[in-house]
Amino acid sequence: MKKFSFVFRKYILLWAFLSMLVGYLSGKFNPERAVSLSVITEPFLFIMILIMIIPTELSNILKIKKYLFPIGIAVLMFLISPFIAQITLMIIPKKFSFLSTGIILVSTAPPDAMLSAWAGFLEADILLTLIIQSLTFLLWIFLLPFGLSIIFKGEKIFSMLLLIKNMIILIVIPFIIAILIKTFLKKRVPDEAKRGIRVALSTISGIIELFIILISIALNSDMISNYPIIILWGVVAAAIYYLSIFLIALFAARTAKISYESTIPIIYENATKNLPLAMVVALTSFNEHAILGVAACMLVQFPISAFFFNISNFLYKKENMVLS
Repeated sequence: MKKFSFVFRKYILLWAFLSMLVGYLSGKFNPERAVSLSVITEPFLFIMILIMIIPTELSNILKIKKYLFPIGIAVLMFLISPFIAQITLMIIPKKFSFLSTGIILVSTAPPDAMLSAWAGFLEADILLTLIIQSLTFLLWIFLLPFGLSIIFKGEKIFSMLLLIKNMIILIVIPFIIAILIKTFLKKRVPDEAKRGIRVALSTISGIIELFIILISIALNSDMISNYPIIILWGVVAAAIYYLSIFLIALFAARTAKISYESTIPIIYENATKNLPLAMVVALTSFNEHAILGVAACMLVQFPISAFFFNISNFLYKKENMVLS
């Protein structure tokens, strides 16, 4: 399983592209099958969120006092991210506004487990990274309905009551079940086995995510066929958003004179958005086409994160040379 998970993660961009391609071809040549499969979307979303939450260690928040200043910057960047997205997405034509909706939903999401991975690669502060993941996830649950009601005020595409209902069913309930499972397994499973379980659950969650994207693309195949430029617009707009939020976060962290080890988690929290959470909201509470914006982010997020990795490495090495 460990080897399979490694290959899956290494070529995630390829799997995402192939799932979209298969979804498009399925919707184009066998739309009835795509519609029949759509009924399992919500159960799959429930399972995906459940197994995604199980590895999360919320107890890290108790160590927040050690990092009050960098966490304050991280929370600020988390809160302004959707508004930066709104500005950068003004380039999208009005007839493709559903792309903006999907990307804005991504911009509201907390970071996923890849934040820890990139922080590890760049020798950053892992504890701060884990605190940011846990804290922003809790903030997201409580603030999302109110935040979206501000962003989409007066628009028919959004219903706060519907969003709250879907969040309770597909996020809060899986969250509670995951906590109960973690409590039950805590003293019954050795640490080595826990690490293997985390890797396996992460891979399974990723596979479900790709499957849901496949179905969603299949259901939107006619629109993509009529407007093939949709994917290009989505990818370009998503890339501009990710680059903008990265540069702003980097500027804020360096202006505040935060250490390198603490800067990396801050700039990466918006480069590793939790796409499954955005997917849940897009599919259950918005127009069915909003998922295309999330799909565009799936194609962009990993390459942009890798680009950030090179920039961060360059800046770190350059500073080290100056200091020496």
